[in-house]
Amino acid sequence: MLRLWRLAAKPLWVDELYTAFNSLGKSLDEIPVGRLLPVGDYWALLGNPGSIWQAAQTVTTSSNHPPLFFIMMNGWLHQVGTSVWSLRALAVLWGVVAVAGMFYLGQRLSNPRVGALAALLMAVSPYGIYLSQESRHYSLAIAIALLALINWSALLQGERALWRWLSWIGLNALGVYIHYFYGFSIIAQWLVTISRIIWRRDRRNQAFPWLLAMGCTALLYLPWLPTAWTHFYSEGGTNWLSQSAPLWQSLLLPWLQSLVAGVFMLILLPVEQVPLAVTIVSALIMLSVFGIVLNQLIRGWQQETQLDLTAPIVSYGLIVFGIMMAITYGLAKDLTLAPRYFFMLYPAITLVMAQALARRKRWVIITAIAAGILSQLLISYDIALLKPYLPGQIGRRLGAASQPTIVLIAPQRDGYRARALSYVLAMPPDNPNTQVAFTDPAGVKSWQPVLSGDIPTQDLTLWLVEPQRKVPFPPVVQLSQQVCFPTGERINTEGTRQQQYQCSAMGPDS
Repeated sequence: MLRLWRLAAKPLWVDELYTAFNSLGKSLDEIPVGRLLPVGDYWALLGNPGSIWQAAQTVTTSSNHPPLFFIMMNGWLHQVGTSVWSLRALAVLWGVVAVAGMFYLGQRLSNPRVGALAALLMAVSPYGIYLSQESRHYSLAIAIALLALINWSALLQGERALWRWLSWIGLNALGVYIHYFYGFSIIAQWLVTISRIIWRRDRRNQAFPWLLAMGCTALLYLPWLPTAWTHFYSEGGTNWLSQSAPLWQSLLLPWLQSLVAGVFMLILLPVEQVPLAVTIVSALIMLSVFGIVLNQLIRGWQQETQLDLTAPIVSYGLIVFGIMMAITYGLAKDLTLAPRYFFMLYPAITLVMAQALARRKRWVIITAIAAGILSQLLISYDIALLKPYLPGQIGRRLGAASQPTIVLIAPQRDGYRARALSYVLAMPPDNPNTQVAFTDPAGVKSWQPVLSGDIPTQDLTLWLVEPQRKVPFPPVVQLSQQVCFPTGERINTEGTRQQQYQCSAMGPDS
């Protein structure tokens, strides 16, 4: 219910539009340029999904992700349509599967009470709900990882049925075709397994089936390895993770960002686009709740008597985090920049928390549940967890005028097309007064855009929108039958510049 609540209320953002176009087998190059169209015509770009082969080919050549999720999404969209709800519902489905997997993993490694508590914590976690409500592959990767961990735990505990081996091999092979970071999970499982074989002499005679299973997993991934290598070194593939910063920031920020991700798994209040006082109060409340739960978690863990069963998952989580930090510092690719990149660590943290809190006072669990539900309500109403470039707020502003309005958006380069389209799709689709066109960037002096379509002859409102525009907008814009002058100051929103104009019809002697 929490994952379905207001599922389609917030506009699609950049990454979700990449998901949509890749899954449909389409390209952002299909966005028309220089044509004035109503907002509804841009929604048509998300219709008519192509074949599964087209989706696989598109994601392989135009993105830096493995293809499995996008192939699944293609089949899903063929069946349920291409609305915002249907684009996100597949992630919801896998988010629910992950909650069920969390229960079975906790039950196997501890007892039904821990399993139920782990599932409950994941069900109300704002982090888990956030990943389940976006049209991306994270909830699928988490679900596959949990199913793989269940089989891995069973094998470690001595269940050696053939179907367990095949499930562990197959699920891990599927995982790396979903997201490259799933490889962190595989490496952690392998290292924990090898260490247990080395340090326990009575298990060394069992090494062959484990090594055979690991080799089979690697062989199943081998056909994709050349493409993965190309994705890693492609232009823009991982460049955005390498950001120049002073040395002290490069050393300190990954740890602070990791703390933020940990808090996000429990509670999230408004800290963006709000007055500073609200940010401070929200931050203090979040840190207080996190501190209370963390304190109880540590005390509960010290009293825990069933550590042997949970030890592989603890080691698994430490190795995953260690890999992320090694890449962050060793390769200068900061994997802590975005909280969503901790998704392979999330199952281990949830299980450890459930194991520690299972014997604590009930009020601690109630606090965690209440924090999660409150966070979800704030996120679903677009009060917390805002996208930095504010697609919803800007889209509503651009399409709010009651008089005829023309919005001209200049992406400037290919990387900003999805951002520009997200503004358009966030505009009220039923406002007949608004028309939108993608154009070249506006000149610095007087500018006359080249447009086709029906330009209103009466007075109208004009908006120029350009991500990353560095120079001022032109003081005069001339349409076919109107001349437009700026009204108000230029609006700067996280890298996107917007300027409003008022256009008046020109007389015959103008």
